[in-house]
Amino acid sequence: MKFKLYIILFFTIVTVTSCNDVIDLKLDDPKPVLVVDGYLSNHNTMQYVRLSNLENYFSNQAPNYSVHQNAKVVLLEDDSEVGTYSFNQVDQRFELQYEGIVGKAYQIDITLGDGSRYVSASELMEAPVPIDTIWYEYNESPGGPGPQGGEILVKINTQEPAGLGDNYQWKSYVNGQYQFESDDLFFADDRFVDGQDVTDLDVFGMSEEQYENYKNDSPTNQVFVHIEQLKISTRYLKYLTLIQQQLFGAGSPFASPPAEIRGNVYKQGEDEVLALGFFYTAGIDSKTIEIIE
Repeated sequence: MKFKLYIILFFTIVTVTSCNDVIDLKLDDPKPVLVVDGYLSNHNTMQYVRLSNLENYFSNQAPNYSVHQNAKVVLLEDDSEVGTYSFNQVDQRFELQYEGIVGKAYQIDITLGDGSRYVSASELMEAPVPIDTIWYEYNESPGGPGPQGGEILVKINTQEPAGLGDNYQWKSYVNGQYQFESDDLFFADDRFVDGQDVTDLDVFGMSEEQYENYKNDSPTNQVFVHIEQLKISTRYLKYLTLIQQQLFGAGSPFASPPAEIRGNVYKQGEDEVLALGFFYTAGIDSKTIEIIE
């Protein structure tokens, strides 16, 4: 019995100590793959596109948005050129002052320094849906997922137009800072609200601590929340859905393995060679409210 016990103890010790071994995974640097991030709105403002390359999985470096600064980026409206973006060295992005027109279709045509060309799929500029009212209130049961998790909730009312097929995204800015954490990714279609009044819609939430931090960082000790309601295409909604599934589905034993998320930018003449990312259009309406404790 003692002999058997010693054997069991030996294998137990070996098993426990072997769990402490550190395995360094060395992955080859990925082949250069173009990454595109940009959109066009219905506002007469500085529209932008960012270009970068796919980075190594274990790299802690921020994307290099100047790697393709010599590229030529052209905006197409109903297949006709309407403007060429210029690279802004300070903000590290391509910019063009332009106002998208509702009902027109838009694409970008990208020529890189090596002569390779990429073009985005056509995206129709949708008519914006107005935000009727905006207000905030204190959350009685904070801690939930998404916008409902904050202690201070920003809410809106809006009228959803009749006719299925409308898709929306909501973007939030606090004192001018875009909120881009995973919980801030908020979008929906109109399957359950077609043609109805949409009331008490939680679009953004923040904790009391976050509020105090924003207030202390503000030169005027004020906190303003700006909400954009974007009307987007079905194709872009599906793209956002895939991103959300991989963001929140990872880590579970039942989760699907991460997979490539196909965007809408293709290499010219080679439909199966894709860049990563998306160029989309958005009809935008917005409202701003000051949070006063």
